[in-house]
Amino acid sequence: MIKSLAVYIVSFSVLFLIIHFSQDYIFSQVNSPVRFSLWDTNMFFAVASLMICVHFQFFSLIKSLETQLGFIYLPTLFIKGVLFYVAFKDSVFNIEVLNTTEELNILIPLLLFLVLEVFFVVKIISRMGFKY
Repeated sequence: MIKSLAVYIVSFSVLFLIIHFSQDYIFSQVNSPVRFSLWDTNMFFAVASLMICVHFQFFSLIKSLETQLGFIYLPTLFIKGVLFYVAFKDSVFNIEVLNTTEELNILIPLLLFLVLEVFFVVKIISRMGFKY
């Protein structure tokens, strides 16, 4: 279990660093300003996805929750969206119109962290022996 948690932490940290420094490099080349903190939004996506994976690892140890893990995962995207709105309503959602660059710099990290999150959640659920 400790090995799994370490893999989650390292994976999300590496993905965070790749995304963030890629964005920094691209913006230094393009000179296109972003009106919110990319560090904060990327950190939110990384930590939220990491927390979901860690919680699922712990939930998988509870025998009574084994058959419910898939159903428990369903509302996490909605909850993550609500928490994102609450955390960034003054910085991101206060901007009347986001330009395409800003939209992509929210959407792409969201999707990349979501893919990694789903990968780990599927591994947890499939390790429990469920057939799809």
